Amino acid sequence: MSYIDQIPEEQAEGPLRALYEHDLQADGYVSHTTWAFSHRPDVLAAFRETQRLVRSHLRLRQYELVTLAAAAALGCRYCMLAHGEVLRKNGFSLEQVQAVLTDFRTAGLTPAEVHMCELGRKLSLDPHAVTPEDVRVLHADGFTDAQITDIALAAAVRNFYSRYFESLGIQPDEEMIEREPELWAFISQAARA
Repeated sequence: MSYIDQIPEEQAEGPLRALYEHDLQADGYVSHTTWAFSHRPDVLAAFRETQRLVRSHLRLRQYELVTLAAAAALGCRYCMLAHGEVLRKNGFSLEQVQAVLTDFRTAGLTPAEVHMCELGRKLSLDPHAVTPEDVRVLHADGFTDAQITDIALAAAVRNFYSRYFESLGIQPDEEMIEREPELWAFISQAARA
């Protein structure tokens, strides 16, 4: 599952026990996301709060598209699967999610959504590539400075998770793969290409 050992459920205490219990109650299993932070549950708890605050300022579709664009740019299979699944639960077909992962510019998104994804992709690949023109385009789309901040924060949040997961070999939950086998097959195939 990863390059480091996680603290098993039977040894979890205090804040870690609470995180494990939350996963068990919500999903019936402890997610690999939680396992990945088993040695630093305080960091995960603080980061989840940061993520919640960032998400609270964006519509779900906006947050998930920017997140998916950032995860795809970074090549994080866990995050592509997890956020592709969220989009699938919220009205996107498998083909639409695959199109976003392949090239969001030609995936049938609105121009504003494409521009959001472009900011997320640029921030993830090379933050110095983001220019005042990128921000001007988002302003022209009707986004305020606060909303542009939220878009950049959503991509930055994904960079934290994706880079951490990839650096330690954290793989998607088996349960998630079972729920989205076709999406997982597509992501796995694309990663080999």
